Amino acid sequence: MLREEVCEMNELASADSGGVMAGGWRSRTATKALLVAGIAAVGVYAVGDLLSGLLYEGYSFKDHVISELTALGSPVRPLMLAAMTAHGLLLIAFAVGIWRSAGRSRSLRWVGPLLIASSIVGFFTQVAFPMSSRWMEPSFTDTMHIIGTGVWSLFVLVAMVLSAVAHRGWFRRYSIGTLLVLVGFGTASSIAMVGVEENFTPWAGGYERINAYAFFAWLVVLAVTVLRRSLGQVT
Repeated sequence: MLREEVCEMNELASADSGGVMAGGWRSRTATKALLVAGIAAVGVYAVGDLLSGLLYEGYSFKDHVISELTALGSPVRPLMLAAMTAHGLLLIAFAVGIWRSAGRSRSLRWVGPLLIASSIVGFFTQVAFPMSSRWMEPSFTDTMHIIGTGVWSLFVLVAMVLSAVAHRGWFRRYSIGTLLVLVGFGTASSIAMVGVEENFTPWAGGYERINAYAFFAWLVVLAVTVLRRSLGQVT
């Protein structure tokens, strides 16, 4: 009788252990998938930007900013908004993956919510407060678009700073360098857009795309860095 009870207890312990291991494996797999979503988000945005710009007759990647693809009166607004929607959802998934991977790092734990907030603000700005196309009179939505973009930028910059705090070494230096690029080319693009009412904005789009894709490159590097760290912890 005693021997049978011991056997039953061992079987239950083995089942519990197997369940915990399976649950842990599923949890790690889900987290990896969420982190990979960040890389996918960059790809979706790049494809949307490229296709929308090519289909928009007269659009210049060099002189026209990305927001003009979703502007009021833009013929490719539905296409670019669809790309931004997919991008935003994937980026939110990525942010959840960052939060799940943060462990004891309080700095990294805040990066996820900040990226979620930036995604929501960015999408809402493009949908509810799009800028006006160049041939249209500026309106209230243009003012709100500028404010929304500023709030989005603030969330992104704080997220980058906290990521730099959470990771020492080369990633911290890379994050600082990317921050300088974002501030520098973001300012340059804003200055170039001063002549939008005269339809003279040389390199506004080029500067903004350097800004945007430097941020996207940083997202990919962050995803790979966190993925490698997670895999290292497993092994």
